[in-house]
Amino acid sequence: MVNTTLMLKKNAPQVYTEMLMYARRHFLMRNEMNLLQTGSVTNKEATSLLLFSIILESNEEDLIYVMRQEGVHRVIKSHLQEYPSLNKRFPILHQFISEATRSNF
Repeated sequence: MVNTTLMLKKNAPQVYTEMLMYARRHFLMRNEMNLLQTGSVTNKEATSLLLFSIILESNEEDLIYVMRQEGVHRVIKSHLQEYPSLNKRFPILHQFISEATRSNF
């Protein structure tokens, strides 16, 4: 649903705006990050990583800013270190943590 909204935001700007407001109002990034901190990579954690990848691929600065603000890059970094195979599945996450670490956000 998020991916479709991001892809079609020009055709449905109101839906996109509502998604942004929902993400901010309900702490979407923080909730997904907290899910990742619980431990091993299950389907729920993999879905969180996929959601973050979709957001990064969409290059939506508002959502990426919220991810940095919430410290998502630190949690993802620890997961990628603990489970190196995730680097191959989600290369954009590796790139994100490298950029976030360099900018010291």
